[in-house]
Amino acid sequence: MNSGLSTKNAPSPGVVLPYYIYSAFSLVLAAIMMLVSGEGILASFIGPNLLSTTHMLVLGWVSMVIFGALYQLIPVVMEVKINSEKLAHFSFWTLGIGNILLSFSFWQTYTAPKWMTIIGGILILLSIIAFVINFIATARTTEVKSTQNNFIITSVFWLSLTVILGLFMLLNNKYFFFPISPVELLKTHAALGLIGWFLMLVMGVASILLPMFFIVHNLKTIYIKISYALTNLGLAALVISLLIQLPSWTIDLSGILILLGVASFVRYNYDAYKNRLRKKLDIGMKLTVLSFLLLAASFISGLLAFIAPDFLSEQVIPLSLAFGINLIIGFFTSLILGQMYKTLPFIVWLAKYQDKVGKFKTPLPADLYSEKVANGHYYSFLVAIILLNITLFIDCKLAFYGGVAALIVTGCLYTLNTMKIVLHKENLKPLK
Repeated sequence: MNSGLSTKNAPSPGVVLPYYIYSAFSLVLAAIMMLVSGEGILASFIGPNLLSTTHMLVLGWVSMVIFGALYQLIPVVMEVKINSEKLAHFSFWTLGIGNILLSFSFWQTYTAPKWMTIIGGILILLSIIAFVINFIATARTTEVKSTQNNFIITSVFWLSLTVILGLFMLLNNKYFFFPISPVELLKTHAALGLIGWFLMLVMGVASILLPMFFIVHNLKTIYIKISYALTNLGLAALVISLLIQLPSWTIDLSGILILLGVASFVRYNYDAYKNRLRKKLDIGMKLTVLSFLLLAASFISGLLAFIAPDFLSEQVIPLSLAFGINLIIGFFTSLILGQMYKTLPFIVWLAKYQDKVGKFKTPLPADLYSEKVANGHYYSFLVAIILLNITLFIDCKLAFYGGVAALIVTGCLYTLNTMKIVLHKENLKPLK
């Protein structure tokens, strides 16, 4: 049993579990949306179906599970109770309903009533405000100081800016009070959300959890400190460059700084992998290792899209889409698929069996899910990400629909295991 996730400060399971459930079904829904949209969804940066599906993935799939996981992990990392479970419940419902309204309004851009977009946006804003308030009120009581905590705290700052800019974009599209291209604003919004919020948070949490799951100690913290400094510096420079339209070389420099920051983070975790005491990788860690390979693929394609050398000038859109797909559907999805098996079974196990150890024979956390199902979505996910990348650079309908079908299978199998864990019934046997 992973004692690292066991703490007297942990919230009740009712706070965390709804986030995992909603997130799992959102992945299935997003994949179905891709199937219904057809290959045209990958034809441009700003199509209604692409925006809708992206928000379903970013808000419903990734953000939802991150919020839930953080409510379980913050007490472990910061050694304090979360400030308010009521705010956590409020954040879930407002994000869940707001995500559905906003995603549908983007999907039906020309027919959906304006109130749907406005209310959806307001609910998401309220959810994130509640989360940020809850997080700050919790973080201010901790006495634990570390670079990993700084990553998490800084990610919440970038999240706040992401939401503010998103609201600004909605108002600017209607009233046109700021003379800047919507494409540049969208790039800035995406950079803040994907790099500032998601990536920064993942780097902070992963640099705590992965050494713990690999069972390794005394890692060199210099790499994670360099990563924190370079990634934040690069992102700040990128945001400023895009908003005030500085020369293109500043964007290139920003991209290089971010890439170096990510490389330093990968080096830190490579050291953890290389020096691990647990040599055999279970399904959760296989998916986690795969996620880092996809992170590298994402940033290489993103860097090429930003630099755009002459011989790749016609590939800017495919490379940009490859950056997004390999980051959201690749890195984040693979990481979530893997780390669910390192967190959710323990959360349910602790709730049902922690006080029964030594009194009864209890199952292991790994007994709460099907390893065959987990291996099934590992391979279907591999097929999905390979075929979707092929689709970006080769006009092949079979690759697109095959990739999306494989992603639907991945989502369904993952959801099946998620619900198997959540609905687990106590299975106690007397000690012999």
